Amino acid sequence: MPQIRTRRTVAFTFAAALGCALCPLSGGAQAKVLAQWVQLGPDGTSSVRAIVDEACPAVTFDGTAVPMAVRSAPGHVFGNVKPAQFAVRGCEVAVPQGAVAAVLDGKPLPLARPNPRRILVFGDTGCRLDRKALQDCNDPAAWPFPRIAAMAATARPDLVIHVGDYHYREEPCPAGHTGCARSPWGYGFDAWQADFFDPAAPLLAAAPWVMVRGNHEDCSRAGEGWFRFLDRAPLEAACRDFTGIFVARLGDFGLVVVDGAKADDPQGDMGALAGLLRDQFAQVVAKVPAEAWVVAHRPFNAMRGADAQPVNEVKNKVQELAFGALMPAGVRMEVAGHIHFFQAVDFGGLRPPQLVVGTGGDRLSVVPPMSMVGADVNGINVANSVTYAGFAYMVWDRVGNLWVGTLFDAGGKPLNHCRLLDRSLACGS
Repeated sequence: MPQIRTRRTVAFTFAAALGCALCPLSGGAQAKVLAQWVQLGPDGTSSVRAIVDEACPAVTFDGTAVPMAVRSAPGHVFGNVKPAQFAVRGCEVAVPQGAVAAVLDGKPLPLARPNPRRILVFGDTGCRLDRKALQDCNDPAAWPFPRIAAMAATARPDLVIHVGDYHYREEPCPAGHTGCARSPWGYGFDAWQADFFDPAAPLLAAAPWVMVRGNHEDCSRAGEGWFRFLDRAPLEAACRDFTGIFVARLGDFGLVVVDGAKADDPQGDMGALAGLLRDQFAQVVAKVPAEAWVVAHRPFNAMRGADAQPVNEVKNKVQELAFGALMPAGVRMEVAGHIHFFQAVDFGGLRPPQLVVGTGGDRLSVVPPMSMVGADVNGINVANSVTYAGFAYMVWDRVGNLWVGTLFDAGGKPLNHCRLLDRSLACGS
């Protein structure tokens, strides 16, 4: 049947051709949807996001078509970032309150539900191509993120938490290196698509996501892709670091989402940076529900092994200085990545335990060579801890007041089991 070109269709097509960044465009232009997902925002809100090659499509909520708005257009000028090409549109639309079902591009969307009972956690998923190291992105054993995403989707989670670092392909693959041959690189959409959106597709279709900004998405790296597609707020004129903290609510359960991507411990005085983060946290403390996890890219209270000497290094001092005294009683656990191994650190209830799941695909970190039990981490001794080096993802299941966590390898084999009750985290084989 020939397409009927109404005045409305022509108007939308003309707006798309001009790269209108403010107009919601209909699906009449038959755009190809390159990625689609549901993302949690502040205070119980969520949005449907999509990346398309032409006009933004419509999402059908409970039988009613709602046009998506253009979040970022190809011609949009975004400042304070590295040069990059984005010949695609980012689209978004808020999920209406009470919506039960949603469809985009003929595919059902996984809308957020209150009080999740199964939460999947991982991060640091991209394939590293930079001056420090090369990963064989074409080898599933060397870069297992596509396999992890497909396997994790079969767990049918209610929620996925990505703790940051989606993009690592910063430099070209050297000529003659077959392990990463033909890989896109740089900060544009082709590298984002290869590093994250294509391999993550099965898991994006399985559950709504909480997206945490990693240091690889700060303004000196892949910040433009982060703001075009993944940031919670509308696109601004230029890239910013330290964009704030928000509380995502799912019924009685909450997630305190921290933009600490740039919060590396300063070499000198930590007061200014700690003060900035403390002020941001103070603005949302009253919104933290009776049960919540803090999710950030950089861990507050973890330890990593140094590459060249048998000592442990505390990560991260400035965030604990900023948030520790303000941490509400409802925060049961701090969840992070950044360090590329699995680590669970318990402090005997004196502060929330620290969970690190930076195991999603990037080159693995050095495991601490010394026992952490009894070690001083930011002023409190470690009661017990477990560290594991290997590619993995983690699934947490609620059983009454208890959370039971299972760490799986890239093939779905259980590696470790954990129990979280109030602020007590215990892991064992």
